[in-house]
Amino acid sequence: MTRLLRLLAAACLILSASPLLADPAAVLDRWYAELQTGDDAAISAMLSDDAVIVLEDIGVEQTKAEFLDSLEEWRDAINGGSIAWKLESAEGNSATALACYRFPDSEMEVRETFTFAGDQIARSVQTEAGQACEGF
Repeated sequence: MTRLLRLLAAACLILSASPLLADPAAVLDRWYAELQTGDDAAISAMLSDDAVIVLEDIGVEQTKAEFLDSLEEWRDAINGGSIAWKLESAEGNSATALACYRFPDSEMEVRETFTFAGDQIARSVQTEAGQACEGF
């Protein structure tokens, strides 16, 4: 019995020392809401200091600072549009979402794979999944 209690106590210490992943759906719900508004401070807080954003289709890889610098252009692009998303899968510290970006004159479906560090996004890899947002 004492041995079991010691093992349990050790497990609790290990778990409390490592950052736990918040609910991926909750983190992504906040992420897409903040992207919709383009709120620099809120988006910055959601990204880890060493975050990397990869836009595979256009061959762009951005640091957190570079991504934040591009938000003014993003706000102009999404103004009058909307973002819808759904969680495809989540396992460990990663999740994949399918997002529909509806811009005023077009729409695009994007598959986004996220890696988390606690409740922050450490990496986002975006790949176009289609020109139309079927199923949204």
